[in-house]
Amino acid sequence: MTVALAACQKLGGLAGGASNDSAQKLVVGDTVSGEITSSSRINYNDGSRHQGYSMTLKSGEAVSLELGGSLNGQLAVFDGQNMVANASGGDYGMDGEGEMSSASGTVSLAFRAPKDGNYLVAVNSASSDSFGPFKLKTGKVVPYDGKPLGPDSQAIDWLMGEKQEYKLKVDKAGLYAITLESNAFDAYLNLKGRNVDLEDDDNGGRLNARIRTYLEPGDYTITASSINGSTGSFKLSTALTPTPNGLVTRDGTPLTLGQTAQSMMDSRGRRTFVLNLESAKQVQFDAIADGFDSTLHITGPGVDAEDDDGGNGTNAQLTLSLRAGRYIVAVGSLGSQQGVFELETTDLGAGDVTASNNNRKDIAELSAQAAAEANEAATAAADAAAAAVEAN
Repeated sequence: MTVALAACQKLGGLAGGASNDSAQKLVVGDTVSGEITSSSRINYNDGSRHQGYSMTLKSGEAVSLELGGSLNGQLAVFDGQNMVANASGGDYGMDGEGEMSSASGTVSLAFRAPKDGNYLVAVNSASSDSFGPFKLKTGKVVPYDGKPLGPDSQAIDWLMGEKQEYKLKVDKAGLYAITLESNAFDAYLNLKGRNVDLEDDDNGGRLNARIRTYLEPGDYTITASSINGSTGSFKLSTALTPTPNGLVTRDGTPLTLGQTAQSMMDSRGRRTFVLNLESAKQVQFDAIADGFDSTLHITGPGVDAEDDDGGNGTNAQLTLSLRAGRYIVAVGSLGSQQGVFELETTDLGAGDVTASNNNRKDIAELSAQAAAEANEAATAAADAAAAAVEAN
């Protein structure tokens, strides 16, 4: 019993039973149904139950496992007494076209056989009181063909281990978005190459990763990995965003009303522009950032305005009535973060320079002036009343 208990694992601790010899045979491509009941073999360490299947694999053969059904279950693969891979939880699924789809309660696992031999696939209940039917689907994994990715391309692949690398060949400079999407694991991206070393976790939404940056022509390496150590299917895609007016990389660049300026933060996490107005206008400024919290700070004739989250999400937005003159528009990022952004300027028509802008210095100055004038009037009235009393 001591030896048996020592062999127990949290996942697939098969101290109570199935060996490769007694387990049901399973061939890659098969789909089998089963059920975990109170009579299923017990895992002595935690009281959960299991059912085992035997697979004969060649060295290097890659296999996908998908556990579905009402069972709250887990998966584990053993080579003798050694655990090769395991997985629990998640909402991963694959449709008939090889695309990822949501499948609540599904557990997915991908592994590569380290050598020729027989492997034990264990379907485990998640706890001592978890029972129910399940369906176990197996499939052959066809890994990415290894060809370099380019602009507007994608690869559907399986994460087999700690990380996987992909080549990106850039022939045309521009803004590139690299996205790693998975419903099986918490995605993590790293991009290295020509003066670039960037990483990201959740900028792709949910648990997906995305890096958006300006890339010069050259060869780059994309590393896909998982934060939580899980494996499974993912989609890696690259997209090139045209920059018809070029990417702004220096401070003091003039803005043109109605046009969008695409730019990158400097090493301090900021970038400044100049807006020259020949007549009074009402202008809306939007700093749309990718992967960071943007800020806006606008100064000029009688104006000192700033904003953090006035736009959508964490994007900054300001709507100001401006006089004719020269204005400095500074876009920043909280925490001096790096990244690309778009600065939109929208002409809302002739401006009313006396319109209410809560964070404008000129309004504050006018209010102060009005208050001073009111005080002066009150003082004069008091002096007059005092003089009348003395005359009487």
